[in-house]
Amino acid sequence: MAGFKEGWSEEMDRKAHLSTYESFLSVGKWGLGAVMLVLILMAITIV
Repeated sequence: MAGFKEGWSEEMDRKAHLSTYESFLSVGKWGLGAVMLVLILMAITIV
C-alpha cells in the first residue's frame, strides 16, 4: 500500500497502545470464561 509504514512512529504512544491491547485480551479471556460457565450451568440445570 502506498504510504504504509511499519513499526512505531514518534507520535504513537506505545505504552498506552500496549496497555489497551493487554486490557482487551484480559476482557476477552474473562468474557469467554463467563460464557463457558453459563453454558455449563445451563447444560447441568436444563437437562
